[in-house]
Amino acid sequence: MRHSGLLIAVAALGAAVGQTGMETQRSGAGYPERWPQGPSADTVPDWAGPGRIRFSRWDGGRVETAKAMLSGWPGFNPPNPDLLYSMTNWYDPGTVRLARDAGLNLIWVTFSVGFSERAEAVHQQQVRRYIQECHRQGIRVMAYESIGNMFWEDMFAAYPDSRNWVRLGKDGKPVPYGAGDYAKMGRVTRYMADYSKPGWRALLKRRIDRAVEAGADGIMYDNNFGSGLVALYDELQQYATAKKKDLLLMGNFHADTYVLNRLVNCITTEDGLEPGIYSEKGAQHPRLSRFRPLLRKIDGGYLMNNMGLLRIHETLAQGWKPVMIENGHREEGDRLERLPGPQRAQLSLAESMSFGVGQELFVEGKVAHGLLSGDPEVSATWRAIGTYNRFFAQNEGLYRGARSKAPLAVLLDDEPAPVALLDALAARRVLFEVLYDHDVTPEALRNYRAVLPLGGRIRDRAGKALSAFAAAGGTIVSAANDPRPDPEELAQRLHAASGEAKAIVEGPPGVLYNITEQPSNRSVLVHLLNYTLRPVDNVAVTLRVSAGTVRLLSPDSGSLPLKIVGRSADTVRLEVPHLSIYSVLIAEEKR
Repeated sequence: MRHSGLLIAVAALGAAVGQTGMETQRSGAGYPERWPQGPSADTVPDWAGPGRIRFSRWDGGRVETAKAMLSGWPGFNPPNPDLLYSMTNWYDPGTVRLARDAGLNLIWVTFSVGFSERAEAVHQQQVRRYIQECHRQGIRVMAYESIGNMFWEDMFAAYPDSRNWVRLGKDGKPVPYGAGDYAKMGRVTRYMADYSKPGWRALLKRRIDRAVEAGADGIMYDNNFGSGLVALYDELQQYATAKKKDLLLMGNFHADTYVLNRLVNCITTEDGLEPGIYSEKGAQHPRLSRFRPLLRKIDGGYLMNNMGLLRIHETLAQGWKPVMIENGHREEGDRLERLPGPQRAQLSLAESMSFGVGQELFVEGKVAHGLLSGDPEVSATWRAIGTYNRFFAQNEGLYRGARSKAPLAVLLDDEPAPVALLDALAARRVLFEVLYDHDVTPEALRNYRAVLPLGGRIRDRAGKALSAFAAAGGTIVSAANDPRPDPEELAQRLHAASGEAKAIVEGPPGVLYNITEQPSNRSVLVHLLNYTLRPVDNVAVTLRVSAGTVRLLSPDSGSLPLKIVGRSADTVRLEVPHLSIYSVLIAEEKR
């Protein structure tokens, strides 16, 4: 039932919806008013559903080494012999043991990075054998491919027509891949392709054919830059599904392209941040410029989380698409240089899995060499990862098919997602779900008490649904007239507007939580996350459910006793005796 209540700034509905004209033309990336249908749920195999994936990148092989050297990556240009050896020989069958040690059930392998077919052929034969060994040991494998990268010197020699496949900038010159350190090479080595060129599209389809023939369970596309991606992904998904119906297809998308996940049946991004309490120095990193003014200060540091990012992708998953998110930024150092410490790695895994998302580990460079050589620091983190992944595997029923439940909806449009603001609201314990205006109907708003529109442009149908929601007593909270809203003030308004959730957690500000419902056994789950990484005792939780049994599990300490403080027909008040990093509270509702 929709809750009636005080309409906060109802006039702002006009600012958030009406005054935009509820426009039918999309801006920015040129997204369509009507999207292609996209894949159906039956294209995802049973083993790959949300909450079931324990995943890592597994980049390596000779073409990955060549890519690293030609891109000027640290440790590869100038070359470190140890790192060159580890990367080039990463697909020795013995390294499958490392994946099993970490409790992984899915990896991706380097398959095609932008060289010609003849240049990548021997590498792909090795990968075929490696996929067979992974399958023998119960690990699924996706093939990493670049959707738009060309190592032009090799490509031009192999395919003379490929000179016409290069994307040209406004100056008429080839557009280079943007993340290469070309000063080390003395020349630009990577160009971006023009997706509209038939020759390039035909090459992408041949790469799909080869990946399927090699036994890959899916394909991951990187380097998704430029226009034309909507039509390209629609075409590639249809081609891949016709080739192998349950082939997973995903792209590495970013804030301005997240909505492209409508066109694929598997989701990833590398936009996550290593979670935890950052130091003053750590919070000054240039990559955090849009986050820093919104960060919550705690104990002389800054709370960094990914809950806003995770809520966006939980929505885009539609309840059936598997999601893997990489926390590509480290507070200190580069991902090619180090893994997070054991506790930070475990927090990353738990934060993601509390939304049914697999944390996408990054194993390359010094990390891969550390695993092969038995480096104590790398090995300690790897063991910690294995402990948590085995917990998730043993308790998969808690995560499989569960969905977050919150009384507040944040409404976005197709344009760049305000991840920093959403993470900031989550840091202040605002519980929300994300809706896209593309999907908003009166029925979609029925279970919310309040809506926060953050999209700048809203379609006609969504605007009418919001107007009906407000007329029926729903609460519209506006931030439309403030391009940089104060997160503290906005969080207070949202708490007041959305009312009480099914669970309320009282504890130190570094303890955050997510609430999910597991329809398979009528359970409400409260995922408790301690971002301080310092143990906390006696965390108070109020459950507003008619609960039968209530239990507490943790990968840190197994099953824990609970102290019931009070109970009524529809409320249970209790204390969690100890929280190290992650615990999950399971309340089975009375039948």
